[in-house]
Amino acid sequence: MIFDINATDGAGQDHEVEKSTRDAVRNDDEDRTMSSRNVTWAGLLMLVILWGAGPAGAQVPSSERTDRRQERLTRVQGGRPPAMDRQFHRARAAWRTGSSLLEAKARLDRVLRALPKDTEARKLRARVLLKMGRSAEALSDAERATELAPNDGEAHLLRAEAAREQSRFEPARRALDAAADHLPAEDAALHARLSWNALLLGRLDQAEAFGRVALQLDSTSAPAYRQLARVFLERERPGEAAAVLARGLRAKALRPRALREDEHLRRLTDHPRLRELVE
Repeated sequence: MIFDINATDGAGQDHEVEKSTRDAVRNDDEDRTMSSRNVTWAGLLMLVILWGAGPAGAQVPSSERTDRRQERLTRVQGGRPPAMDRQFHRARAAWRTGSSLLEAKARLDRVLRALPKDTEARKLRARVLLKMGRSAEALSDAERATELAPNDGEAHLLRAEAAREQSRFEPARRALDAAADHLPAEDAALHARLSWNALLLGRLDQAEAFGRVALQLDSTSAPAYRQLARVFLERERPGEAAAVLARGLRAKALRPRALREDEHLRRLTDHPRLRELVE
């Protein structure tokens, strides 16, 4: 057999060239992979640095991070994390039942330590403090509530109530006007409270107007009947006061015993329009 030496040498050369090419390609791929890894790690490192530094390379203050965390938490359970939401509702139950004002305040203190921007908790604590006779603290809470929620009519009403208790009548009147501007149009109970405060501040026209609105909004509201009757008594219109109370008694919204125990209204129980209804 005759071998073509040149052919054999050419194949060997081709093999060497192919091997060299494969090695070069592999080395090039490895270089690109390492380069890509370096770029990736560099990018990740830069992201970490930027994340820690915050906008424009500035370090985010710990207080700001705390505020952000609190804002995330307050989106849970109607604005509160579950544990704080339970504290709030237990405080409200204690307040409504009158079982313990101290318990209600203690629970609200916990909520507001964790969530100082909780407007509902701050308003409720203001009411509790007013009931406890601590009007200066109540005024502080009410003022903070109006700062947090400038369009909250009840917050302004609480500010009026607390300022009035402090004998700060002019600020109380201004707060009452703000409450009137922002009060929910459909809330009979708040309108009755507004009427009562207007009466105590000597604003009889305003007291009557809001008393009438309260009764129009809820014809089953005992506070609305009583409040409008008080306004009529203050305006020396006992016949109209008796007519309002008679209407409430016939609607079963009022109880005769409650009228006899009311220091303002019990003198009307002998009125001809009421005599038979309260016996």
